[in-house]
Amino acid sequence: MQLPNFFKTGALALGIAGFAAPGVNAEEIILGHVMDSEHIFHEVSQRFSARLDELSGGTMTVAYHPGGDLGDWTSIVEQVAQGAVHMTMSWNHSELDPRWDVSILGYIANDWESGRKVYGPGSVMNGVYNGIMNDLGMELLGTIPTDFTGFVVRKGIDVPVNFPADAEGFKMRVPGQPMAIERYRATGFSAVPMAFSEVHTALQTGAIDGRAYSPPSEVLLFKDVLDAYVFTRENFEHTFWNANKAWFDSLSEEQQGWVKTAADEAVAWAWENAEAESPKWFDQIEEAGIKVIELTPEQLTVYRDKIVAVEYPYMENVIGAEVMGEIKKAAGVE
Repeated sequence: MQLPNFFKTGALALGIAGFAAPGVNAEEIILGHVMDSEHIFHEVSQRFSARLDELSGGTMTVAYHPGGDLGDWTSIVEQVAQGAVHMTMSWNHSELDPRWDVSILGYIANDWESGRKVYGPGSVMNGVYNGIMNDLGMELLGTIPTDFTGFVVRKGIDVPVNFPADAEGFKMRVPGQPMAIERYRATGFSAVPMAFSEVHTALQTGAIDGRAYSPPSEVLLFKDVLDAYVFTRENFEHTFWNANKAWFDSLSEEQQGWVKTAADEAVAWAWENAEAESPKWFDQIEEAGIKVIELTPEQLTVYRDKIVAVEYPYMENVIGAEVMGEIKKAAGVE
């Protein structure tokens, strides 16, 4: 597989083929992400740090950088791939590899139980993801669940529930991922690729009318400008905990064991506790005056069918029929 363009411009100068982060002892691990202390990333990071310190007898410590002080999430992923940062928790950065979009396939999981079966520890998808990560110079430490997703609607805009008719002219912010654009075009929206950091201002000014792929935990980030949250459950959001592979491979077998054990335990905690957090977010959303809307079974069937019809063939072309078949089998989807 050819290296992505960003490797060609800078990573070779860092000696990625046999890289060890310059000036940083292997015992001090740089872990950075963009979320605040309310997000599950923070608790997982804290648990990992404490357990790693315990397992290693204090010989491996974590230099923790939450809140985006190392850059936006895409740049931190790229820093991990290059080796400038040891590990991060992030979303699918499909600009590095379009196969990564397989993580946002619509309607693969129907509930938390099926979400864990398909995406959780020991799942088929973890094997698929690690193959992708290895090609990008990273090692998958685990997936972290968030929740099912929907989309938010700014104040002053009619809430779309019938598709594609209601979505005509609705400017929906999507991440800069090809399949995200395909999904929202298929359901009738005007898809507007935009960096996450620009979303709040764009909602305030009317440059966009809504934000796609929103789990309940992120609705309140824009509470001052929102009227509604349409909880479509269109995909099960889970995120990626990746480490630089060259760095990880350079550790002793014992050190690798400490890192993996601490990460496995933190990830297991996340999967055991994330579902219980979901109702709390909905309570806070409604307390903030934001309407929570769910589609009727008829509306949901139309919406789901449009997403599946465009996304499954698209992803099969990207990731291959064999892998797509394994994913469908694991999910019980025909």
